[in-house]
Amino acid sequence: MSSSEPFQICDTYIRVDTMADTYARMAEQAFALFLDGTADPSPLFCPPYDPTGAMDREERKAANGIKTIVFSAMAIEAAVFDLAAIQLGDKVATDYLDKMDLVGKWMIIPRLICGRSLKEDGPAINGLRGLVKARNALVHHKSKEWDKAGKAERAMTERWARFEKDQVPNAFKTLVLLSLEVDAVLEAFVGALPFYGKEIYTGSPRHPLVEDIVQRCRNTHQKNWDGV
Repeated sequence: MSSSEPFQICDTYIRVDTMADTYARMAEQAFALFLDGTADPSPLFCPPYDPTGAMDREERKAANGIKTIVFSAMAIEAAVFDLAAIQLGDKVATDYLDKMDLVGKWMIIPRLICGRSLKEDGPAINGLRGLVKARNALVHHKSKEWDKAGKAERAMTERWARFEKDQVPNAFKTLVLLSLEVDAVLEAFVGALPFYGKEIYTGSPRHPLVEDIVQRCRNTHQKNWDGV
């Protein structure tokens, strides 16, 4: 991850119809609502008994968790194409790189641009591997046959609990960590992913729970990057 020669990012060209920022905003909004639902201290079932309201709350949290994963993955996939097209040209991005798997793109494209790669065993790429698996599990979901003992249903409940605990937060963290590491590797902000560095000013402050996650990601990135 080092280069003996200095490098310079080529001039940034304005692109139209890019969706990375839009998808990232949708992921962040969904994640904020997911965190609100997770932090709600009220029990699901309490007098007066209201199963409809309880199910609505759980379904909203599940839906926001799914949106966080799917839109984080879409933002990351859109951004890596934009990065390649901006820095290497549309022909290279479309004809030679677009069919690669997502982790491979993020490992190779920065190296093609500046001679340095993201850290293969670092938190951003490890998070991306988990996000790809989670996204694929949703997109290619397969139902299971019901059994009288209820084993399949219990397994489904346990699997979704782990999904909400681990994969939903990982999705948004990956979006942030990837942005931080790409900016560090390229030594420039090229705008393919949203900027998650320390803002001097922002007119639209983040949801406090989301801001806490972003700050933790900054700390994780700094610790990881200090060792490079």
